[in-house]
Amino acid sequence: MKRAFRSKTYNHTFDMKTGEFAYWGETLDKNPAFCPFGPTILDIEISAGKCKGNCKFCYKSNGLHNTEIINMGLDTFKEILARMDLRVLTQIAFGLCDVSTNPDMWDIFEYCRSKNIIPNYTCNGLDVTDEVVEKTARLCGAVAVSLVNKEKSYDTIYKFTSAGMTQVNIHFMLAEETYEKAFEILDDIKTDPRLAKMNAIVFLQYKPKGKGVGFFHPISRQEKYSKLVEYATENKIRLGFDSCSAPLYLKHIENDKAFTEKSSVVEACESCLHSGYINCQGIFFPCSFSEEVPGWETGINVLAEKTFTENVWYHPRVISWRENLLASSSNCDCKCKEECRSCPVYPEVTSCKGG
Repeated sequence: MKRAFRSKTYNHTFDMKTGEFAYWGETLDKNPAFCPFGPTILDIEISAGKCKGNCKFCYKSNGLHNTEIINMGLDTFKEILARMDLRVLTQIAFGLCDVSTNPDMWDIFEYCRSKNIIPNYTCNGLDVTDEVVEKTARLCGAVAVSLVNKEKSYDTIYKFTSAGMTQVNIHFMLAEETYEKAFEILDDIKTDPRLAKMNAIVFLQYKPKGKGVGFFHPISRQEKYSKLVEYATENKIRLGFDSCSAPLYLKHIENDKAFTEKSSVVEACESCLHSGYINCQGIFFPCSFSEEVPGWETGINVLAEKTFTENVWYHPRVISWRENLLASSSNCDCKCKEECRSCPVYPEVTSCKGG
């Protein structure tokens, strides 16, 4: 099933089964700077605080040290969705602690489906039961498993793919300290039968936020990132990356004969252009990494506004972020400068200019 939106200045088509998404402006060869009607994809946090994963790199600082659990309820979620332009919103990536933390999670996913919105989520793979697998396969378009405990994570991936899910990914936080581990995981993908039917490994650029500050550091050189991508390519391993990594990947393929084809499916930072983030309390930030950083010490209360598009998407602070993000590519001299945007919060992480 496909969803389509058409207007004079912005158009898109979304395949609800494969996740393929294409957008264009007045004509197919015009690329709109942003969706003027609101986000096409949202990141929404539905649980925070205590988490069995206890990841030492968690940028949300969730873990066993927390005693409090904060959940977004179904009614709150419905109120948030009621303020959105559902003509353009296609999918939601849900942030959560454990799959059992929020008792309303499956009802929230069911509600998404009733509105033709695809729910996706990332889990730690530690408490995924057969019931969780069944509900995930029925309701979600994609699921990612973070490598907290490798053996349990691999078992969980096998459960999802055995249930018929085709969009099952590994999420791997890439930093100087995890760089060699990344090659180990790539070798596992080649040889471990539990991973035979997974979709891809997705590399997430480390940003200095949360519990990992002082313990992890961003990849220091472009050559190291390129070596990793080349190893995956040579071994025919499917890979993906977050939008924060887009400049690094674009730099990697700069001299590739298939540059035009490959770069056409790369999306650099799209916060406040096509996406946004809402935390458990219903507070909007450009992205989850921008929460409580200078300039965004406080977000925008979605529940206090009448409509999202008019009151949040065109809020002066959001417009300023959007303009700064779009302007950031003007200082770049790379081959794909229009897409080589630098993060307003962590520009040193996303710049493609590093030697």
